[in-house]
Amino acid sequence: MKTVLRWGLVYLLLLAGLTALGHYNQQLSANLMALQAIEADRRQKETLLLLQRYQQVSPLALREWAEANGYIPMSLARWASPVQTERSAP
Repeated sequence: MKTVLRWGLVYLLLLAGLTALGHYNQQLSANLMALQAIEADRRQKETLLLLQRYQQVSPLALREWAEANGYIPMSLARWASPVQTERSAP
């Protein structure tokens, strides 16, 4: 009878240890799923921010900004050096 009680006690201890290990694994799995969801959300936000950046730094957007701030394209600017302007002024 003592042997049955000993093996029964060992069985119950191992069962309790296995239950604790399973519970710990489930907690780790839940934490991992939460982190993966956060990572996916941040990747999506990063993609949206990159698209916005490319739209704001595109050549056409830069040209519109430059024209709104008074910049003149080099092809339309008057090309005169300071020496020529001094000589041409009477």
